[in-house]
Amino acid sequence: MDSARLIFAKSFLLTRHWELLFNRQYADAGLTLKQMMLLLVLSNAFQEDPTIKEVSQVLMTSHQNVKAMAIQLEGKSFIKLYTDENDKRITRLKVDTEKMEFWRARQQEDDKVFNMLFQGISQEDLEFTANVIERLLSNAILSEEL
Repeated sequence: MDSARLIFAKSFLLTRHWELLFNRQYADAGLTLKQMMLLLVLSNAFQEDPTIKEVSQVLMTSHQNVKAMAIQLEGKSFIKLYTDENDKRITRLKVDTEKMEFWRARQQEDDKVFNMLFQGISQEDLEFTANVIERLLSNAILSEEL
């Protein structure tokens, strides 16, 4: 197997392991890794409350998947769904600021998990790997246009 195929296979396996780890890590809160990613996107990727469509584009998943996750997260009081003032057909998502204490309480445990995942890897190697992953992601996005 050449290096590119090996990287592809190992990356897939790595993401599956991480997904299982984080699903277990957040089971007590009733959150999955995919729901956490939705919350991270809502908190960091937009200047204003995004639409379901905008979130689905960032997460590269369907409108229906985002809506289903959003409804689950709203039921757990992590986000609020509301109708856009200017276009009643549009639903926007907003992070519930009262849940910020939940994230603060988990910060120390989350830091331990991330330190464990990346232990023994130098800052230089992390930066190099982040750059390579960014290029691989760009290539993947460009390949969607083919």
